[in-house]
Amino acid sequence: MKKLLAIILIFMMLLSIGACSSDDSSEESVSKTNEEKSNDDGEPTKIVFWGLNPEQIGSGNKEMIEAFHEAYPNLEIDAQSTPGTEGNNYSTQDVTKLLAAIAAGNPPDVAVLDRFMVSQFASRGALSPLDPYMDQSDFDINEYEGYTVDEVTFDSKVWALPTGTDTRILYWNKEAFRNAGLDPEKPPKTWDELLEYSKKLTAFDADGKIEKIGFIPNYGNSWLYLYGFQNGGQFLSDDGRTAMLNQPEIVEALEFMVEGYDLGGGAEKINTFKQDLQGGADDPFINGIVGMKIDGNWTIGSIARYKPDLDFACAIAPTPDENTDPITWAGGWSYCIPKNAKHAKEGFEAIKYVTTDGMLIQAEASAKYNKEEQGSQYYIPSLAAHKPTAEKLFEKYVEGLDNPALKDAFQVAFDAKSVALHRPVSPVGGILWTEHERAIDKAIYKELTAQEALDAGNEVVQTELDKFWSDYDNK
Repeated sequence: MKKLLAIILIFMMLLSIGACSSDDSSEESVSKTNEEKSNDDGEPTKIVFWGLNPEQIGSGNKEMIEAFHEAYPNLEIDAQSTPGTEGNNYSTQDVTKLLAAIAAGNPPDVAVLDRFMVSQFASRGALSPLDPYMDQSDFDINEYEGYTVDEVTFDSKVWALPTGTDTRILYWNKEAFRNAGLDPEKPPKTWDELLEYSKKLTAFDADGKIEKIGFIPNYGNSWLYLYGFQNGGQFLSDDGRTAMLNQPEIVEALEFMVEGYDLGGGAEKINTFKQDLQGGADDPFINGIVGMKIDGNWTIGSIARYKPDLDFACAIAPTPDENTDPITWAGGWSYCIPKNAKHAKEGFEAIKYVTTDGMLIQAEASAKYNKEEQGSQYYIPSLAAHKPTAEKLFEKYVEGLDNPALKDAFQVAFDAKSVALHRPVSPVGGILWTEHERAIDKAIYKELTAQEALDAGNEVVQTELDKFWSDYDNK
């Protein structure tokens, strides 16, 4: 309920901003604004940048910012923590802080946003479209993965530049497979096989407590979005006006998740088991307590650091049946320019850099820290949304790996980008996410059937959609 109230508060602030904003997105007005804001004192123009922490150890952010200053001596990235938050909080995911700054007329020049939230801000006039800046600088947005661009596009305009991306794939522990009598070279291909394997990998003690488990449908990072997409669901109509959370394909996907939990003794028993699970070197997948999981590509880096000799492999997640095409879903971050930013043009130069060449500098510094300070033998890069940058990172850090398991796993994650979908682009994307999450809990804990849980969530989302589009159409 607190999360829903926070979202409603955000909506109210966004509506207020939208009502006060004028449409100054034309190329002419952008040029005029930037001309007026040129720096005449010879000092570099400071770009107030929220969401890029130079103090984050081993991130390479500091080195990337320094390299930007060398490449653009007339510009200076002024990385700031989010005002009003405790400590060195460089995250802008407390979106109320960002919205308050925009509403007060004192926004940063650049801010980071989860990509699926971009349309929510853009549709209410809280961001500046990037199209005029892209046109002026002969910038090719097609060099970014198409699904990442689609996720930051609303009303035929681009509102942010994607930075990293991710893909969700199946990981399986080969030693756990052998111990359960399964062929470690044959991962499950379908949902039925996934549940069958999970049953063989799961064991209980004499008191009925879980000792080890084969697969937990929502452990790692899969969510109903993955299973729904795999089953042909789409969560939202093509015109963005109709919620489809209770579409039959999605109901069936949630029923599959419920069945997966039931195999392990039910959600309550599984979540009690999960409370004792650790991360890092004690990750339950690394030590074989969890035999399979669907998780993001970042897991490969964790294995490289804590257990590089782990006997494991990866594949595209099992599909509903053998005739279904493989699919994953991807998320990631982006950099946007808030409405009325003082140095929007300069901010665009900065986000061009940090989503392209800057990522190479960032990775180089991170790899150096990884080797010299952490003593790690292997460095696994992130997946860049900018395709040429992603290729360069692959060539430099992955092609020459002498660890076949890590190399093959990264290849699977890299290739999965070609079958990746993104979460629906919607002005109520946050509510859609919350209701999809709530429906999972209601169903796996048997408070409601899958159909009832999704019907309830769909009604909430549709109500918010109707409110938004009514206001939008009457502007």
